[in-house]
Amino acid sequence: MLDAVYTPPNLKCLIIEDEPLAIKKIVEYIQMFPSLSITGTIKDIEDPSCFAPDLQSTDILFLDLVVSGGIIEDLAEYIAGIPFLVITSAISKRDYPAFVKQRSHYALQKPISPEMFRKCIAEMFNVQ
Repeated sequence: MLDAVYTPPNLKCLIIEDEPLAIKKIVEYIQMFPSLSITGTIKDIEDPSCFAPDLQSTDILFLDLVVSGGIIEDLAEYIAGIPFLVITSAISKRDYPAFVKQRSHYALQKPISPEMFRKCIAEMFNVQ
């Protein structure tokens, strides 16, 4: 069992990911934290305006940088106001797009383990 990590209550999480196994694992890991709730999963980013309202009410965005249907850079303006951005990608940090490098973010390199996820959440809320 993983050690408990404090998180503020009622944080809304949104997942942008197109790999079914990655979605399953991220959902499973989010559910380890009772104060985190999943508001949705977006598998195709072709038209960000369609899911813009979901982004506006999100506290934590779990974002894969390689997703079907669109150009990841098109999300930049839509996610600018999200308090916590967690990159869930297999690509190297040096290859992250500029809009990610230029803002505060956390990184979970795939494949993501439960311990990596817990450490990320702990770091997010300054708990060691």
